[in-house]
Amino acid sequence: MQDKEIRNSKNALVNKHLCNYIEGKFLREYRNQQGEILSQNEYAKLCGITSSTISKLKLPEGYNIPMSTIYNILRHEQYSLERFFKEFENSKGINIPD
Repeated sequence: MQDKEIRNSKNALVNKHLCNYIEGKFLREYRNQQGEILSQNEYAKLCGITSSTISKLKLPEGYNIPMSTIYNILRHEQYSLERFFKEFENSKGINIPD
């Protein structure tokens, strides 16, 4: 495999793990900041993303998730980037693709 293909494969694996982690942590049941259950569409609006983005996040293979999408979900969940990535790192390790 060429270097570019190897990088793309590793990046796809990191994205898959990120999406799966976000799905498991935040997207099993949608809630507003008062803890009330919402529909996927309502949750997406509160996060400032589309419902189709949430659907892509929930795919087992994930997708190439933009940092802005991660930030929008974390902002709604009142979660810092540092806390999220620390927990992700603790859960998945620091060398996912290797």
